[in-house]
Amino acid sequence: MSEVNLLLNELHPAQVTVLADAKRFNVLCCGRRWGKTTLAEELLLDPDGVMAALTGNPVAYFAPTYKMLMEVWRTLLETCHPIIKRKSEQERRIELHGGGIIDFWSLDDPDSCRGRKYKRAVIDEAAKVMHLKEAWTKVIRPTLTDFKGDAWFLSTPRGKNDYFYDLFKNSELYPEAWAAFQMPTISNPHIDPSEVEAARLQLDPLTFAQEYLASFVTENNNAFCYTYSSEKHNKPTTVNPKLEIKLSFDFNRDPITCLVAQDNGQDIFFIEQIKLQNSNIYDICNVIKAKYGKYLIIVTGDATGRNSSALVHDNLNYFKIIRAQLGLGDRQMRQPVSNPTLVENRVLVNSAFHHLNISIDPVNCKGLIFDLEHAAVLPDGSLDKTDRNDPTKQLDALDCCRYYLNTFFKHILKIT
Repeated sequence: MSEVNLLLNELHPAQVTVLADAKRFNVLCCGRRWGKTTLAEELLLDPDGVMAALTGNPVAYFAPTYKMLMEVWRTLLETCHPIIKRKSEQERRIELHGGGIIDFWSLDDPDSCRGRKYKRAVIDEAAKVMHLKEAWTKVIRPTLTDFKGDAWFLSTPRGKNDYFYDLFKNSELYPEAWAAFQMPTISNPHIDPSEVEAARLQLDPLTFAQEYLASFVTENNNAFCYTYSSEKHNKPTTVNPKLEIKLSFDFNRDPITCLVAQDNGQDIFFIEQIKLQNSNIYDICNVIKAKYGKYLIIVTGDATGRNSSALVHDNLNYFKIIRAQLGLGDRQMRQPVSNPTLVENRVLVNSAFHHLNISIDPVNCKGLIFDLEHAAVLPDGSLDKTDRNDPTKQLDALDCCRYYLNTFFKHILKIT
């Protein structure tokens, strides 16, 4: 057989150190942009080792979702193209000349890989796996038994209340078999230190510690907005006639909620929360016209307000009614196409409350204050709205606040 040269990744020194100090079971906690996915690809191929596909072994790559595994699937298809014997798009399986096999699995359904045998298992973005403990102990670990295979868990951390943190601590309990590595972003020499410093100035301290320092932080019992402080943020506000009135609507519950705010680009004033019992969108618009009709008004809010499912009557959705009732022009309507993801939005909200001067009127915004004090997150990072009859899980005013910040202050997170 003729000689074939593959173009493989060149590892940076921190990645080389991790490989040199590895044991049978390895947990890598690293900062954003450190290069964990590049390391995952190396682990699957490993031309100089005895555990991976290029030396004739069956290996498996696991990701939290099907979408997440596709990047590595496409990369390895290109890298291994000259030596691929057979590939299956449906099974996400690559068979190499020489006997090596690479299987790709989504942990949306970990049971699908039961009965397989692997020399190495690589679990990428492990902290994002919803049921990591069950996936590891009941499914992935047994696949390593026949070949006495090894395993790698790679991820940016997500606090101390998940199984990824428990696995990381195994190096203290079982040092003969488990190794743990904590690698901040800056240990990747290809990342400009000034970019990391810029992120530090933009993010709140806990998010920066988690995402860039690879620290297992405790986020105030999983509070959604852990940088909110009643002493710092609850202050009387008044309308400034020189500033625009910005309205942020939430349409997910009846009655509809509207948060009234003003800002000058750096200082934010949450003036009032409007939520009328036994009312409708027309009643709220009438209240707004009476109080704020003489000001320049800008409208944003819940993206579902523009959907066909939000039609009120005569082919009019909520945003169309608001525009008509308040007599607004195109430039005054800033309704988003889609709502922000809760995981990303949590970073924005906490960074805003940490870096910007935010004042919440303690008399007229009691609902927003209540939500900020009680909103919690689920293990997947989403807001806990599991019981909509529970006032602590309704969070209508907080939703208005999130939509407002996403429309007008998303620029404060210019990070890579």
